[in-house]
Amino acid sequence: MNITKMKWLSALFPALFIGIFEFVRHEFLHYISMDWGNLLVAVVAGILFLFYFHGIFAMLENLYDKLQKEKEDTAVLQERDRIAREIHDSVSQALFFMNVKVLEIETALTQKREPMAAVQELHEAIKLTDADIRQHIFALQKVTEENINLISKVQEHLDQFQKKHDIVVNLRIKGNISSKFDNQVKSKLLRILQELLLNIRKHAAATQVNVSLLEDTHQCSMAVTDNGKGFDVEKVLIKKTSFGLKNLKNDVRIIGATLDLKSSPGEGTTVVISLN
Repeated sequence: MNITKMKWLSALFPALFIGIFEFVRHEFLHYISMDWGNLLVAVVAGILFLFYFHGIFAMLENLYDKLQKEKEDTAVLQERDRIAREIHDSVSQALFFMNVKVLEIETALTQKREPMAAVQELHEAIKLTDADIRQHIFALQKVTEENINLISKVQEHLDQFQKKHDIVVNLRIKGNISSKFDNQVKSKLLRILQELLLNIRKHAAATQVNVSLLEDTHQCSMAVTDNGKGFDVEKVLIKKTSFGLKNLKNDVRIIGATLDLKSSPGEGTTVVISLN
């Protein structure tokens, strides 16, 4: 039954039922008094309406579940597409850089010069590319998970980050932020955290990262702070080529959150994502 039929039935059913019942009562059920007839029509109508609207609400619940499933599937596809673009861009840049270093090594060997500097840079590029690809694979695995436990997934990712990159990571938790949001929001928060950690590893030269997941009466927040070299926020904001910050702002906007970014050269960086 479609929505149009449901609307017509809801409009016509009460009038038709009462009209038919009154016709039958006056024509065939003369022994029923007016008071008892009114009571009977109210009881029968109530029972029929109960069954009717039970079916209607069951259909609406089923429709809502389908819409939610389609919404989650769409979010998964969009996230996969975004990760695929990031993999393409990062791997392409890495391969170009590696190719340049290989040519430098070949030139050095041909000219009988020491190629160790280029070899070390090539080795570091391979190491970083391997870490990037593993992180993207990790992100793809998390995209399709159901009933995400945000706290345990954050802890898992932070443990891997600390082991791989030898950066001290501290996690502070207050409340149960995981129970406050649906899978789409939790998946996006995980993605934002991964992006922030990736930027810290690539650019911050930090030795320590502090992550907080906090819930209070009015809002929930995720804060990431590092003790790295920091940067001039104003200069980054006016740069049109700052795609990382643009992607971060877009991810934050999608989940209806706010972004607070604080940093200065030599003072580290703090990013706070707040959700009401």
